[in-house]
Amino acid sequence: MDDLSNRWKAAQDEFCEIINTYILPLLNPRGRLSLKPQRCQNKELVTFTENEDGKMIVSFYPCVPPAGGYSPFYCEIGAYSTESMKKPLTAILREILKVTEYRCINGQIRKQRDYGITSRRQKEYKKRTLNLAFEVGMCSWIAPDYDTGITLYSIICRMLDWSGRTYEGKAVPFGIVIDFNSKAEPEAVSYLQFLENNSSAVFSDGVFSGILLDRHGKLLSFLTRNTPPAEIRDREEIFVPYNYTDIARHCYNNTVGIIVPANGEILLIKDRALCFAKRGSKWVYFDWSRVYSKLRPYFVKSGVKLENREIDRKIKIIYSTLLDVSFSHTGGCLAIVLPDVPEKEISKVIQDRFDLSLAGAPPSGISKESKEKIEVLKYLLTNKDNIIRSFFDIDKELRKEILSLDGATVVSLDGSFYCAGSIVSVPGGSSGGGRTAAAKRLAQLGVGIKISEDGYIEAYGQSIKTDNAKQSDSRLIQLFTFK
Repeated sequence: MDDLSNRWKAAQDEFCEIINTYILPLLNPRGRLSLKPQRCQNKELVTFTENEDGKMIVSFYPCVPPAGGYSPFYCEIGAYSTESMKKPLTAILREILKVTEYRCINGQIRKQRDYGITSRRQKEYKKRTLNLAFEVGMCSWIAPDYDTGITLYSIICRMLDWSGRTYEGKAVPFGIVIDFNSKAEPEAVSYLQFLENNSSAVFSDGVFSGILLDRHGKLLSFLTRNTPPAEIRDREEIFVPYNYTDIARHCYNNTVGIIVPANGEILLIKDRALCFAKRGSKWVYFDWSRVYSKLRPYFVKSGVKLENREIDRKIKIIYSTLLDVSFSHTGGCLAIVLPDVPEKEISKVIQDRFDLSLAGAPPSGISKESKEKIEVLKYLLTNKDNIIRSFFDIDKELRKEILSLDGATVVSLDGSFYCAGSIVSVPGGSSGGGRTAAAKRLAQLGVGIKISEDGYIEAYGQSIKTDNAKQSDSRLIQLFTFK
């Protein structure tokens, strides 16, 4: 293979690795990424098109050629995501392509930079550079434009510095809201500069208070949980861990929130929803629509007649609960049982099953500890009419606490509790950890969701039979992950 062929293959491999590593985790992909080695004319880095079957296809190109030019190759994959994802994907891919080893220019492949030589290649150096480009691209999407994206990125860098420091021996939480529509008075203090001062550690905590900044990082005001947002939107859902709802109320339109809890994570809030969280060295993308698109078929195909509004409400509650448990770092396991699952199958999966919704004494043969737990749960869940409330009708704080119990919480589509904190019968030799094995086992009843103590979320489900399917499909599929 000559030098030109080597260069083309290296460029293709690098591009596929970038799409798999940095771009696909932001999507809700269907199938595997495929490389298309043929040249193609394109006007955008990312395109969304529907194929003949009505399925969404996303294509990624290594460059936007001039008029009459072409990209030498491209990648494509099926996706459940909508075209609304084009803007963030384009912003991030554009920034990453600035620092790749190979560059495509009008159908030609050129080497634009070296990350080491032959066997002494500096892979970590390249990885850090690509990670940096990802963060800059992420900020340029979240902010209104590239310049304000740099302001956002500069503040995040200050937060990253603080996440590894302490103030008087304690970890430092922060809550910052940036209003990109505002411009402070010329004499206003630069809070971006003040963040380098140790005294900045005492001014906000992200839960009860925050600092409001302008588009350049200058100080506008101090926020508390009693500070009303500039625009009241009581009916709009807030998709953030419930500890941070007071700060999230201020994050809409061109206003973005940055929250750094004491554990060093970084949360980015846009349009009153968590969009990214930095966990360790990795940014995790959170997307309500991904959960909605995967859970909705279970409610629609269940045979239970529900209005779209009711389905939306229940899935929103599930997603909000997953966020609450994820960022409380207690771990949890949630299962949703479909109506057509036989009772004997449910009892096989749940070892110490007890239906909280059933009246009377606890079943015989269970431990004293389980009996006490049943009594406490029934007391907490019972309303003034002495009826056990639905999972979807209890306070969100109580939902989080119940889900955090050691064991699985299992509910029906209407929210009736089968059990909470119960042991799941897991087959011997299961891999992936106890909660993962339990979630996969519970998914045989409908949907099984695992939230690990490090906050990562994985959901599995029984394949839903489509209208044109000839027979039922019993495959277990992964519905979504946030990790």
